[in-house]
Amino acid sequence: KQFADPYIWTVYAGILNQNEMHSMPGYRVQKIISHPNYDTDSKDNDVALMKLESPLSFTDTIRPVCLPNVGMMFQPNQQCWISGWGAEYQGGKYASDLNYAMVPLIERSTCNSVYVYNGMVLPTMVCAGYLQGGIDSCQGDSGGPLVTNKNSVWWLVGDTSWGSGCASPNRPGVYGNMTVFIDWIYKNMQDLLLLPI
Repeated sequence: KQFADPYIWTVYAGILNQNEMHSMPGYRVQKIISHPNYDTDSKDNDVALMKLESPLSFTDTIRPVCLPNVGMMFQPNQQCWISGWGAEYQGGKYASDLNYAMVPLIERSTCNSVYVYNGMVLPTMVCAGYLQGGIDSCQGDSGGPLVTNKNSVWWLVGDTSWGSGCASPNRPGVYGNMTVFIDWIYKNMQDLLLLPI
């Protein structure tokens, strides 16, 4: 709940090293909308929206990502990319330079098998990574993007949500499923556009 206050947040865009935050003002957050059905135990509906007080200016290093269409299907093994400043290994320190890695999507039935997550991956979630381990999101990457390039367009497939440890065998990363949230996102974006400035 303490993170729901928009005034404690500053958004930075287009930076690769965290030290760059000291030399730029960033963007203030006007409003945060968390999913009303978020469940802290299961991580069901792990998504939130932020409305900035002023719009981002797009540059060579600040670009939008496309939201998926309703019902858009991404195939198992589709190559996706994760990025973040989180820990570089379980229990490690956070990174100063932005890290990124390619992870393939994993079928939900595989992720829900007894030897992986045993039914914990809900329809509001997608799995990505490697069953042999080795490459994964980690602590501090939560909320970051899971994106894919399809027909030369970058799509937001998911947002980094949870996992058991980092990069362990049979414990891939689990991400919020954007295609499930898309109606909720658009409705709230419309409501936000109607907010008085």
